Amino acid sequence: MADCDLCGIALPTLVPVKVYKPKYAHSYPQGMWQGLCELCVSAAIRTKEEQTRTGSCGTAGTCQLCSSIERLYGVHISRPSFSQGEEKDTVYLCSRCLNSISDAKGEWDRDKAEHSHEHITRGHTVH
Repeated sequence: MADCDLCGIALPTLVPVKVYKPKYAHSYPQGMWQGLCELCVSAAIRTKEEQTRTGSCGTAGTCQLCSSIERLYGVHISRPSFSQGEEKDTVYLCSRCLNSISDAKGEWDRDKAEHSHEHITRGHTVH
């Protein structure tokens, strides 16, 4: 089990997203892996598409995924809550992280399609 780095929900499988963190640029020059649940990934992709469509300039601040000071875009997510089941929240991500999430989702979907194809060709059923 792992926790989503945006909403904190614990799931057995998360979408791996490579995020460049300026604070760790010397140790991890290619970026660090973060795990996001599919709901947070979908919310980030919707925000990226909306930002691309409207051309909004965002707000200045610190990205909640990579900690860089950039222009940020609000991503509407749901956080798990013991008292209410879930709480609506907004996290602010930079365009570089939104692009990384979008790229990771494409790779994630391709990998899932390839693995399901392998199971079918071997005669196994896919669950």
